[in-house]
Amino acid sequence: MILDFVLLVVGILFVLAAAELFTNGIEALGHRLNVSKNFTGSVLAAVGTALPETLIPIIAIVFFTGNKGHDIGVGAILGAPFMLATVAFPLIGLTLIIAHLMKKRG
Repeated sequence: MILDFVLLVVGILFVLAAAELFTNGIEALGHRLNVSKNFTGSVLAAVGTALPETLIPIIAIVFFTGNKGHDIGVGAILGAPFMLATVAFPLIGLTLIIAHLMKKRG
């Protein structure tokens, strides 16, 4: 149980460090390519964040044989939209409700 918690904390710290490296890398790439910050944020960052979701099913289907690769590929393909539908959209709705209530007060 304690090992699971430690692994969870280490995983979260790893994700935070990777996100910081990714952000700095995208900014450096945009500067090196001499493109605007808007292009860097809207195109380069979007491609960089969507790339893993695109490559995981392809790699799973191509390199794993049998049902294992197929299951991973289908899970990755179907998992992203369901994750958005169950987590991101309600958060957006909650944010809009809070913003509307704050606007009424102030």
